[in-house]
Amino acid sequence: MKKTLLLCIGLLTLVAAATAAQPAFTEGAKAPALTVERLDGQPFKLAKERGRVVVLSFWATWCGPCMRELGEVPEKILRRFDGRPVAFLAIDKGEPRKTVERKVAELKAAGIEFPVAIDPYDRLAPMQGDGRIPRLVVIDRRGVVRLHAVGYTPERLDEVAALIESLLDE
Repeated sequence: MKKTLLLCIGLLTLVAAATAAQPAFTEGAKAPALTVERLDGQPFKLAKERGRVVVLSFWATWCGPCMRELGEVPEKILRRFDGRPVAFLAIDKGEPRKTVERKVAELKAAGIEFPVAIDPYDRLAPMQGDGRIPRLVVIDRRGVVRLHAVGYTPERLDEVAALIESLLDE
């Protein structure tokens, strides 16, 4: 009886852990409801972006690969799709507003600007699966997740740009 109880507890623990690690941003699934505060104080509601291709980048100021990726965003995404139905938002994970504001000011001084939101208490972490960053999510105009990629590669934003082009043609 005791072994059976321990086995059941162990199995329940494994199931709970596997379920917790499943990201809400799963390719092919509807994107979850998401509302975050942009650094300018305005809310960003994913549901209001229907009809646009949305690119979300989850990052942190201390993450070197995040900084390399975000340094390429203005040229490879923002300028390329300016005036087209594409929304980009970089969501900082779990850092105080002041920390993010300082880093964004540094980047701006270096000529790197992009829309930023904050998630100071990392409440969106369950939507992402594990906590690894950088993490890019591309959502099509119907609200379906088309890409959920983790980590930085030099080619990633070129691949994302090609995906955006194809989604705009749909």
